[in-house]
Amino acid sequence: MNCRLQAGAGIWLVMTFASPAWAGGLTLAAEELDVDYSYAGKAAVTGSGLAGIASDEHSAGVKYVVMPQVTQDFLLRAGAEWQRFSFGVPTGAPVPATLQQLNAVIGCDYQVGGQWIVRAEVKPGLYSDFAEVTSRDMDARVVLTVVYLANPDLQWLLGLYVDVRSEYPVLPLAGVRWKFADAWTLDFMLPKPRLEYDVNDRNQLFLGADIVAGTFRVGDHFGTDNGLAKLDGQTVDYWEVRFGAGWAWTITQTLQLEAEAGCLAFREFNFFNAATDYRCQAAPYGQFACHARF
Repeated sequence: MNCRLQAGAGIWLVMTFASPAWAGGLTLAAEELDVDYSYAGKAAVTGSGLAGIASDEHSAGVKYVVMPQVTQDFLLRAGAEWQRFSFGVPTGAPVPATLQQLNAVIGCDYQVGGQWIVRAEVKPGLYSDFAEVTSRDMDARVVLTVVYLANPDLQWLLGLYVDVRSEYPVLPLAGVRWKFADAWTLDFMLPKPRLEYDVNDRNQLFLGADIVAGTFRVGDHFGTDNGLAKLDGQTVDYWEVRFGAGWAWTITQTLQLEAEAGCLAFREFNFFNAATDYRCQAAPYGQFACHARF
């Protein structure tokens, strides 16, 4: 997960096992590469002690995973991930200017009985503002998902997202992917539900939402440096909710580009242990992404 909750990865899980490349026997390894960048415009920030503060946002992420196939039904997953959020807040505001994660990806996929796919994944790494990196910035998020392949046009997903440092250490994951017409698919896989329309074999339009979430630790002097000492070394839950529309262009069988735009409706920095939170008003956003599967 970049910071994004990973139930949406369930459809890639389905596609990996359904791909003809896997049907003929063992292969050495498959690979995944995801790159994204987005920008959200300035919006007012509200919260205790803030007045007249506005912030924009730049975010970028890269994730690479290699999946060696151990048996016909069992894949290992190993890789790395980086995600950075940069916020244009003025000096002295008790809102992080940067939140980042740099983590490994370790896990496996296992197909059971032809219709069930289980994924277990752990992401140990650094989750912090990277101002004062210490061992206390270490965390290990866990994602467990189960996909049921009812038929080629209908798949169900259930799962759990676990981060013991968060205010909400366990979150349920659920979703369904239903191709209900030749050109239409309801890909309601949280955290990125979509309604998709296939213009042709290479072009797709979509309308949907995106939930971005992550837990980070700020530096030991973050609060003191910004006029609110109780925030020193605190944990912050960061949340976003986006609504937008976009276009996906499948260049080859292995490479897809996406562009989307819409409204970033909700942003929150919740220092829950210090009973302090800051929220941003709605702002427009744009995002570009590249997805490669080899």
